[in-house]
Amino acid sequence: MNFRMKMTKIISFIVISAGIAVILGWVFDIQLLKSFSPHWATMKFTTAMAFVFSGLTLFLLALAGEGKQEIAQVGLAFSTLAIILVMGTIFFSYVFEVRTGVEDLFVKEASGAVKSVIPGRPSLVTVINFLLIAGAGLLTMFNPPRLKMGLKGIGLVVGLSGLSALAGYLGNLPLLYFYIAGLSTAMAIHTGILFAVIGAGFLCL
Repeated sequence: MNFRMKMTKIISFIVISAGIAVILGWVFDIQLLKSFSPHWATMKFTTAMAFVFSGLTLFLLALAGEGKQEIAQVGLAFSTLAIILVMGTIFFSYVFEVRTGVEDLFVKEASGAVKSVIPGRPSLVTVINFLLIAGAGLLTMFNPPRLKMGLKGIGLVVGLSGLSALAGYLGNLPLLYFYIAGLSTAMAIHTGILFAVIGAGFLCL
């Protein structure tokens, strides 16, 4: 197995595991899993779900890179559709300033959530990142010229946004973790960490 593909698969398992952990945090109300600090934004339930599917997408991209196109194609159709359905709907809610109900999917965040425009709604940049990850899956399915360059570009954008969020928390600069009062919910710190990790996974591809 190619070392870079092996690293990508390891990263995909880390992302899937972290997403499942946060889902369990919401189900069993474990605050530390939802947010590392009560003064910081939570990773939303839909974000945790999308990380599970994003980790699966990354794993399937690694399989495609190993030449296992048929298996990857079937899996990518499922994982990318799941991301697009959830995050596409939330993006729609941002654009048209409506509440779609997806924010309360399976669990409902209490009103007054820290640095959240609407409880349960992820950061706008979080939503865009997930749509880019789904786009990477679609690109791989169609296998256009310069696919690797496109995947690296997506990895850089996603990874740098995650690093920006981390810098924002370290420097106490809300704009860097994409919090704009009344417009965009803050990106949770562990969301930023996972985006940085996923970005590294894309670069390994």
